[in-house]
Amino acid sequence: MDYRQYMRRIEEKLGSINAPDGIREDLWFDVMIREINGISKDCAAELQKETNARWQKSGYTLDLYQAPPTRLLALTIAMASWLGWIMHEKEEKPDQLFSVSGCIKRTDEAYWFGVKLSETRQRP
Repeated sequence: MDYRQYMRRIEEKLGSINAPDGIREDLWFDVMIREINGISKDCAAELQKETNARWQKSGYTLDLYQAPPTRLLALTIAMASWLGWIMHEKEEKPDQLFSVSGCIKRTDEAYWFGVKLSETRQRP
C-alpha cells in the first residue's frame, strides 16, 4: 500500500483550506470530505488490487470500493498513516493525552468494542 500518496493528498487539501489554523465547517465539508471520499475509494481499489479480494454478499459480489465495510476499512487505513505521522510530529512527551501510544490505544479500544458487540449479538 502506498500510504504516502494518501498522506500527501490529506496534507494538500488541509493546506488548501488553511485547516492547520482551524477548521471552517463550510470548507471542511466541501473540500476535505470530498477528498476523504476519494481517498477511501482509491485506497479500497488499491487494497483489492493487492489482495485480489472482493466483498461477498448473498448472491452477488462487490468490488471493495462498493462495500461500506471495506470502504470504511480503506479510509481507516489511509487516515491511520497520516494520523500516526502528525501525532508523532506534535508529540512533546510520550505520556501526554494524545501521544502516539495513547491514540493507537483509543483506536484499538474502539475496534475491540465493536468486535465485542458483535460477539454478543448486539447492534450499535
